[in-house]
Amino acid sequence: MNNKKATLESQLFNAPCMVEDTEEMFWLRETDDYQSKISLGNALAAQYRFREAITAYLSAERIRNNDPMLYLRLGGAYLTIRQFDAALAAYNRSLSLGISRKTIAYPVGVWHYLMKDYENGAKWFMECLPCDDEMAIAVIYWHTLSCLRMNVSPFLLKEYHSGMLVGHHTAYRLAVSAMSGEESLENAKMQTEQLQSDLDYVIAAYGISVALMCKGQAKESHKLQENLLLRDSIWPCVSYLAAWGDCM
Repeated sequence: MNNKKATLESQLFNAPCMVEDTEEMFWLRETDDYQSKISLGNALAAQYRFREAITAYLSAERIRNNDPMLYLRLGGAYLTIRQFDAALAAYNRSLSLGISRKTIAYPVGVWHYLMKDYENGAKWFMECLPCDDEMAIAVIYWHTLSCLRMNVSPFLLKEYHSGMLVGHHTAYRLAVSAMSGEESLENAKMQTEQLQSDLDYVIAAYGISVALMCKGQAKESHKLQENLLLRDSIWPCVSYLAAWGDCM
């Protein structure tokens, strides 16, 4: 584990957090203006110190409580550490302050998915569209997983094609290609094992593991989820959090 990032255990449980402030964060703590509090929260979140990020964002809220982006950030931090009620309250506050439903649709869809409310998750993911291919491939991934969980037809899969310009979201494409039948699950699983990036591995492995489970291949699905949970250097990744929640 990179000692410059906080562990899951330190954020979800009571393990000590061994990560220290950077010099920039030291100076941000010395200032009392709104933007400095936001910047501090963002810097803490970048170190996976979400509990402390929430404290910084709440300090910003005491200065200014009418910025919808503050509540979007706050909701994300709460959601990452599974404080679901607080996360939803923050997202609703952001909506009440005028953020567009399309802007907030993806994180709210994630909220529902992590709560295992796949029907509403799928509906929110649909509200992300239309969008560019880089975002669309992530939306198709999560919408399809939501539908598979509900045992309903994943109709957004028809929007996937191999020529999508997915940018750095190649791991989503690998999983979606397998879910669409373009690639076999077995081949996709083999390709996943070759991935060097922990983030790419976790995203691809989670999507494939759910598809395997829904095809009755429980043993293979569980093994893949066990393997991806070992890649805890990127534990705040939504796919990691979803896999972790599935195992609870």
